[in-house]
Amino acid sequence: METRYHRRHFLQLSLLATGLAWSCSLQNKQSPSGKVLVIGGGIAGLAAARKLQSQGREVTVLEGRDRLGGRIFTDRSLGLPVDLGASWIHGVRKNPIAKLARDFQLTTLPSDYESLKLLLDGQVLSPDAVKKGLKLTIKMLKAATSWGEKQDEDLALDAGIQKILAKKQLSNLEQKVIAWYVNALVVVEFGLDLEQLSLQAWNEGKDFSGADHLFPHGYDQIIEKLAADLDIRLEEKVVEIQYGNQEVVVTTEKNRFSGVAAIVTLPLGVLKSNNVQFKPPLPPAKQQAIKRLAVGLLDKVVLLFPQQFWDQQEIIGSISHQPTNIPYFLNYAHYQDTPVLIAFTGGSYAHRLEGLSEPELVAVIMEDLHKMYGKAIPHPQAILRTKWATDPFAYGSYSASLPIGITSTERDILAQPVDNLLFFAGEATSRNYPGTVHGAFLSGVQAVMST
Repeated sequence: METRYHRRHFLQLSLLATGLAWSCSLQNKQSPSGKVLVIGGGIAGLAAARKLQSQGREVTVLEGRDRLGGRIFTDRSLGLPVDLGASWIHGVRKNPIAKLARDFQLTTLPSDYESLKLLLDGQVLSPDAVKKGLKLTIKMLKAATSWGEKQDEDLALDAGIQKILAKKQLSNLEQKVIAWYVNALVVVEFGLDLEQLSLQAWNEGKDFSGADHLFPHGYDQIIEKLAADLDIRLEEKVVEIQYGNQEVVVTTEKNRFSGVAAIVTLPLGVLKSNNVQFKPPLPPAKQQAIKRLAVGLLDKVVLLFPQQFWDQQEIIGSISHQPTNIPYFLNYAHYQDTPVLIAFTGGSYAHRLEGLSEPELVAVIMEDLHKMYGKAIPHPQAILRTKWATDPFAYGSYSASLPIGITSTERDILAQPVDNLLFFAGEATSRNYPGTVHGAFLSGVQAVMST
């Protein structure tokens, strides 16, 4: 589910805020006894399981991986914790993840997205040029969205952007800076290309205010704390969910489990894959919602160097002749006393990079870094890479935005229970906070409390 660099701080657009309420409820089932199965050990599943356990319910969590967390994944193979999935608490004020961090006494550090160095062909752009480019980008996106809302049919965000830019007289530099911001703030954030995003609804959702914080010791600390004392079965990959006659039977590759209800927190990408069979099939409306909602892709490449050769800014951006490439690096040395850069990429370009071998991937990234810092810089000692699109337990990063012609109603349908036996949670079911850890967490609680 991941990282946002970050519309919350830059794109102050109007946001949709609609509550959810369903007529049936797990906690209002006639019998409080009987086991509830939670399918998926990500944060939505763990949130649901802990809530159920706090109510005195018997609950078992089934997780297909050999670890918990799902798209929260902290890797320590380089000798330091690096989050390959979710990295930030997005807006710490009143955010339930920030509260968990405080309750668990976990260290977090704020990110300053204005600590940005932007280069073009190895030359550092002036702060004034960067700030002006940001203002132009915000103004352009607002105008494009406003124009799109007046159209009879939904269009691609790219169409709105081109419509507005055609009316502007911009310098070559201004056009390049705008294209960089759009790539960094929209394509990478949502994981979808501009041609795929709904012009009318691309920026749906709500935000928590305050700074974004990351976990220098790893996001998985939250997962470990939430998982304490729960009945969790790892490496139980679910292949079938059968429901009816006041019972749910879940078949994994190894075992069968039964309960009075199940909370399904499978990622949208997994639901789309049809690798898990529902018997009877899910209602047509829910099947349509699964089909219509989009899964975005954000990938990271973590590079460990022998020494730091880059600047102290937290974000280091590069404007390329190819506008949809790797737009920026996170200076992870700012948070860890280790020379690490993390490259971010999204959309179709991220899909292409997943097809590269590790040497090919390093060559692509080093070509960018050579343009930024010269060819004398050292080669990375080690790298880590994500391949969320081909991960069989994810098939994508998150569902952070809507494709053309699709509304948030599809998220509501995805969240609806089926026969008061199957309950659904996960970031893709969150109308208000899609694509976020807090959205996934709240959806897990919602599945227990108010579905």
